[in-house]
Amino acid sequence: MFFVILWISILTLFSQSGNFTIRTGAGYYLDTYSMDDGPIIWLEGGYKFKTGFNLNGRLSMTYMDWIIRDGTFKDYKTISLRDMIDLTFSRSINIGGNNYLEPGVGFKLKKEFLLKPDVAIITQSGNNILSTSYSNRFYEIGFTFYLDYYYHFKNNLLLGLRIDSNVIWAVGFEGLSISPLFGFRF
Repeated sequence: MFFVILWISILTLFSQSGNFTIRTGAGYYLDTYSMDDGPIIWLEGGYKFKTGFNLNGRLSMTYMDWIIRDGTFKDYKTISLRDMIDLTFSRSINIGGNNYLEPGVGFKLKKEFLLKPDVAIITQSGNNILSTSYSNRFYEIGFTFYLDYYYHFKNNLLLGLRIDSNVIWAVGFEGLSISPLFGFRF
């Protein structure tokens, strides 16, 4: 009974308030460091404070095919998978009518699965040992910057475009993505 009352209270408190936003998109991702590219998909939820600033959390995933540039498997095609989590702050700017620009900045945590096979022969105590490896998993942190353009319909539907970039610690400017934006404000 307590959970039912809590659920109804939450729905009543936040219905039609326009403080929550859900956005999503699927588009193009470019790793500007290696010039490899692939598709990206992302999902973001945000809360608008009374000050007009938004606090957003975003999950995104990208998949890139790339050619191995050195080693035993040089010129073979392999893949890289990236899972990214962003915590961002943004503010909507009305540019006329129901048209909005929303610049944002925040922090990024990236987990990458780099699938790169390698073979090595290791001599140990007079014996040759064949050592193989296939994948590396590593984490990186950095900053993210984005700019959204969207049209806010009367039924609280958002349609637009997102341009997103990030700067990874110790690497520099690394990723660029462009995707359509679909969202809903409630």
